[in-house]
Amino acid sequence: MKKTAWLLLILISCFLAVSCNARTAKPKPVLMYELPPTADTKKEIVLENNYLHLRFLPSTAEIILTDKSSGIQWRSNPPNPAADQMADVVTRQLMESQFSLDYADNSGVGMTLPSGIYSVQREAYEYEVVDGALEVRYTVGDLSRNYRIPPAMNEERMSEYLDRMEWDERGIVESTYRLYDINNLRMNDDKDKLLAEFPELAKIKLWVLRVGSPDFMKEEAETSFKKAGYTMEDFVEDSMRYELSGGAVKPAFSITLRYLLDGKSLIVNVPFDKIGFRAAYPVTQLALLPFMGSGSTADSGYMLVPDGSGSLIYFNNQKQNQLPYNIRVYGWDEAMPREAVVSDNKALFPAFGVHKNGASLFCVIEEGSAYASVRADVSGRNSSWNIVYPVFDIVHGALMDIAGRNQRAVYLYEAALPEGENITLRYTPCAEPGYMGMAKEYRSWLMKSYPVLQNRSVTSGVPAAVEIIGAVNKTQHRFGLPFDLPLKLTSYKEMEGIVKDIAEFGWKNVNVKLNGWFNRSVEHTVPAKIKLISALGSKRDFEHIVKTAEQNNFIVYPEVDFMFMRDVKAFSGFNLYSDAARYVNRERVQRYPYSFVWFGERKLWGKLNYLSRPGATQKMINNYQKQAKKYKINNIAFRNMGSKLAGDYHERRHISREASMLMRQKNFEKMYQADKKILVNAGFVYSAPWTNIITDMIITEHSFGITDTSVPFLPIVLHGIVPYTGKAINLAEDYTKNILKTVECGAGLYFSFMEEETAELQETKFRQFYANEYKKWKGDADKLYKKFNADFGHLYNQKIVNHVILAPDVTITEYEDGTRVLVNASNNDYRYNGNNLRADDYTVLRKGQ
Repeated sequence: MKKTAWLLLILISCFLAVSCNARTAKPKPVLMYELPPTADTKKEIVLENNYLHLRFLPSTAEIILTDKSSGIQWRSNPPNPAADQMADVVTRQLMESQFSLDYADNSGVGMTLPSGIYSVQREAYEYEVVDGALEVRYTVGDLSRNYRIPPAMNEERMSEYLDRMEWDERGIVESTYRLYDINNLRMNDDKDKLLAEFPELAKIKLWVLRVGSPDFMKEEAETSFKKAGYTMEDFVEDSMRYELSGGAVKPAFSITLRYLLDGKSLIVNVPFDKIGFRAAYPVTQLALLPFMGSGSTADSGYMLVPDGSGSLIYFNNQKQNQLPYNIRVYGWDEAMPREAVVSDNKALFPAFGVHKNGASLFCVIEEGSAYASVRADVSGRNSSWNIVYPVFDIVHGALMDIAGRNQRAVYLYEAALPEGENITLRYTPCAEPGYMGMAKEYRSWLMKSYPVLQNRSVTSGVPAAVEIIGAVNKTQHRFGLPFDLPLKLTSYKEMEGIVKDIAEFGWKNVNVKLNGWFNRSVEHTVPAKIKLISALGSKRDFEHIVKTAEQNNFIVYPEVDFMFMRDVKAFSGFNLYSDAARYVNRERVQRYPYSFVWFGERKLWGKLNYLSRPGATQKMINNYQKQAKKYKINNIAFRNMGSKLAGDYHERRHISREASMLMRQKNFEKMYQADKKILVNAGFVYSAPWTNIITDMIITEHSFGITDTSVPFLPIVLHGIVPYTGKAINLAEDYTKNILKTVECGAGLYFSFMEEETAELQETKFRQFYANEYKKWKGDADKLYKKFNADFGHLYNQKIVNHVILAPDVTITEYEDGTRVLVNASNNDYRYNGNNLRADDYTVLRKGQ
């Protein structure tokens, strides 16, 4: 009985502790900035170093960046927007702005506010140089005067300020406030309401700003408080502590942009701690410098966008009838709801650029990339300008399920922004023009940001990866009853046989990925525990795979999904209440796979997936590594850690998407330092510094109608330091085009095999393995490997020094030793230097040829 009582007491204590840990953060208060009457808006502010010259024009708040080595200027805003006859009213307002922000109310209805018309033209901004950086502070939206005086203050602290004031100043302040004593209230005071608004009143006396105090008295009180030592930091702290009721709440926002010259780059920084908004109108999106470096109809050039491994949008390409370009960096936030997936487009890297009239400007999103999208558009739709710029999701929201109580849509939003986070852009005028110059800048930035890459190199020979499928789950009948059971596709002994075959073929440095090797299936159960599949063989059989691979200098990567949990049961190592991520509306993130036919959730034929919150994921990875030692496993193939990213919007254990990304990077770094090999799919660039090989990288474009051609931008950046492959050769929709794209991008070879025939997959949901039969593919795979090794084996440890588009689908990729690889992926022969290159073919020219 005593034990039961103690257990009950402990549970209650835990519950109270969790309940008291609720996220009590509030949004930063909106600050009112004004252009001082003495400000000389004709006097430019200049920042300068040995490489760059930055001019700030106070009258419009625009910036002009000059590259001293070339004299080329890059403007944040087009000159004379009013003269653009193509521009509509809304676009013209954006052309006059350094940013625009979107807000919404609890019904999801909102508005876009460009900074030009809603701040600068109203003179609701200020600027100054602080620690070598130019800070421009804006108030946007409803500009009712916001006096920098405390909404409320305890009696003891107020007395300290009053004692520093003159007698007449003190009288005005005391008239502007009222001293409340909960034990000595007036007849018309509502005690319960006061305590609800100011809980401190139960213990202390409180000075509270009188509702309806005249503006002239607030203004004089502001001056008096300032003279008495009341600072902006004091005001922000008091405003967050006390919220006064009464009066209509209108949408208003404050935001700070910081400009800093750092060597050959311009840094643009937006601290989250300096974004203020009212809780009823959260900032949902922020577009930064939408016309930075834009090209007009009179300019020639293109925009580089992170589509696939990189794509170009030519200036003035007459594609204004196509949808504007818009792609999310690192794809959709998996902790945000969506009803259907038509096309799961994702950017592998957070960067973009402009090439204009022979010069290039490149931008890396250094901080806040997990919230970013990249947008681009061409002239002729809404203006005469070709633009590319980033947009950031700021406050996240989700629709509440209250259909039974309210017929209108009601949204719930995050309470506040993550503390200490920033949005940071790095704009760099490139030393060399074009996307090659941008790629070199990006490679240099990665090497400086992640020193581990400086010690990385790729061995000579073809980087090869082979996936072997062990088991999938299929409904099978036993004793006349249906059961969901493992279906053998490749046993452990057969896996070992494939490894032996590949070694006998003479393949070197092969990366072997085992999929569907444990916990029942490819769609395995919670990976908190490792249980081999008895239908595939014994533990000894499995260990022989690892041993055989090691004897041939191959690396085995068992694939594990630590992000989506299936077949969750009691004591499975995953708790649906504490380990599952939550939407902003507090609902658990759970969904079925999406249909390729009608794009919605496939609820009748698929397993329910629960999204693991970042903290639970890290815990599972640690537990898995401990258990893996029993099976001689040292390495991991992460199924989703390099191809999907999510936050957790649970109000008590909130983890932003950016924080989740940083947690992953720390875990990758820890594993790398422990000499554990890592394989990731797709290869979001944040994982690249510690990854031993990237498989299934998107080396083609997503086929946006507005883009003109794909370029191997990311492969150029990574070649020679991080090996990568494209889609599995035998699973490509077009075998020949996939081979040619692999050749153009300098990618390695990737195959996916299984021992059983494809017919075994009938009546399963794993038809993506439709061409995996090892016996049918091994001969062709060996021939292809040997051809690649002969043609390109000496190139994989070199940089790509140039890439040229000779004609549509005809390219040259050049390496450090002078080797050039010509690829003709068009449908017609191509003449090059008097020689004929056949359609759908390539040729290798050594130096001097």
